[in-house]
Amino acid sequence: MIIADTNIVSEFMKDAPEASVSTWAQGLGPADLTISVVTVEEIDRGLGRLPHGRRRQDLQGRWATLLGVFADRIVTYDLPAARATARLVVAGMNAGRTMSLAGAQIAGICIANAATLATKSVKDFAGVADLIVINPFDHPLP
Repeated sequence: MIIADTNIVSEFMKDAPEASVSTWAQGLGPADLTISVVTVEEIDRGLGRLPHGRRRQDLQGRWATLLGVFADRIVTYDLPAARATARLVVAGMNAGRTMSLAGAQIAGICIANAATLATKSVKDFAGVADLIVINPFDHPLP
């Protein structure tokens, strides 16, 4: 299973997503890619902060479509994910690295579910033990 970070989901919502990301996603099976509840919160919050108007309405429509695609397999933030998050945050602090809470929670969810994280922000997750990270922006085009 691959869990898409919020920056990947945001890319899917663009008028013209990066070709490498689209090609990467199209090469996956329908059950191979999902999102987490943390991304749901981040996207909902971001949309809620936009001024009312056509752009917000368009993005909300795209988001509703994506939620429909992922609805049955959105990964939750549960006890194992919370404990994995705490371990990776402490390890990062001890190594002098900080991470946003949302990033740490998404990483914790991935670790707890033995899932790969798909993100544009690979460097933000460098040094996180037990986390496999891929960057769909680096996906070679055919």
